[in-house]
Amino acid sequence: MKVLAISLSQQDSSFPTMFGKETDFSLEWTNSRIDASEKIHLYEYDCILIFTGSNPQEAENLIQESGKTNRNSGLILLAPEISVAQKVKALNAGADDCLTIPIHPDELKARIFAIIRRKKFNTQHRIRFANTIVDLEQKQVSVWNTPVALTPKEYEIFLYLIMNQNKTVSPTMLAEYLWGEESEEKESNNPLIAHIKNLRKKLTQAKAELEIKNIYAVGYQIIEL
Repeated sequence: MKVLAISLSQQDSSFPTMFGKETDFSLEWTNSRIDASEKIHLYEYDCILIFTGSNPQEAENLIQESGKTNRNSGLILLAPEISVAQKVKALNAGADDCLTIPIHPDELKARIFAIIRRKKFNTQHRIRFANTIVDLEQKQVSVWNTPVALTPKEYEIFLYLIMNQNKTVSPTMLAEYLWGEESEEKESNNPLIAHIKNLRKKLTQAKAELEIKNIYAVGYQIIEL
């Protein structure tokens, strides 16, 4: 899962440390308003966090911009102090949650995952597709009750295809989701093809009743058999 953290407070450099030493998702962060705008227009994120300093209006504008370009992304506003009026404005602008900081890293990560589950998976912890089960908390894929040993990138690809199971996903979309700003270099070196090849092999060996189809000149789609 991919998360973007945006700090609109130029005086605060502690924002990246709020997540603790380890996260269970791919985290990008920026303290540049221009960079933030470019990222939310170019890349897809499962959740976007906006830390506002002394300019709540700028945060509200960014929430609205994020909602237009990343419609399925979760949106969380964080601030040292948030009045009821600010919460109402942020929620009306498209935010899914408003949190005051400091906040414990475990609670922050739990709230991020709760929003992603609600937006992407109807609040479910375990996602079933064909005879496979994805445990979002354990980041584990199983065929019936037998775990399938996937690498982190193979897991992210599998989850992304399930999230987009009703459409064909282009290699560019997948590469941008997996590697963000490094996607062009990664795509040109073809590691995506190798990851998908290995993912297909493992799922086939596990007797998963699904197929990752390669739609010529378009991309990939996951289907049940």
